[in-house]
Amino acid sequence: MSATDTASGGRVAAVLSRPRWPRLAFGVVTAVAGALILAWPGGTLVAVAVLLGLQLIVGGVFRAIMAFTFPADGVAARILFLLLGILLVILGILCLRAPLQTIAVLVLLFGLSCVVSGALELFHGFTGGGGWAIASGIVSILVGIVVLSYPVSSVSTLIWLLGIALVVIGLTVVAGALAPSRRRATVAS
Repeated sequence: MSATDTASGGRVAAVLSRPRWPRLAFGVVTAVAGALILAWPGGTLVAVAVLLGLQLIVGGVFRAIMAFTFPADGVAARILFLLLGILLVILGILCLRAPLQTIAVLVLLFGLSCVVSGALELFHGFTGGGGWAIASGIVSILVGIVVLSYPVSSVSTLIWLLGIALVVIGLTVVAGALAPSRRRATVAS
């Protein structure tokens, strides 16, 4: 056994001997978040719209500050930073004012982006990207068409899938954190 193998074995043993509480806490928080999403799917959508609105406002203020403090290449760059900042703040306020409309716009943008990226992927597949790129493009276009055709059902389905996924991931992490580790016994001996 070389010195490198011994050192990496020591690092593995150190990682495996760490307390389990961080993984346990992560698993519990993840499972609870998933359960809350399943219990309150409408609230989840509103929360996403509100968080997006707040992020846009903060980003806009940051861009406006950059217009005056960031070393830019001339007045035009400063004006663009300022205009972008103002636009982001306005969009953020609109998101906070009408969160359900924000969600509708986000769903439509998601559907459009799926169609456009699918078309690009399909083009790439036919110009030398291969069969997987073609398949990916077709699936992406179909997803975009479904989302654009049935936006309310699509959002509901995505929210439910997210909630279920978070519950399953959280419970799996908790189970892994609570289960006795066979690696610890193997590495320690």
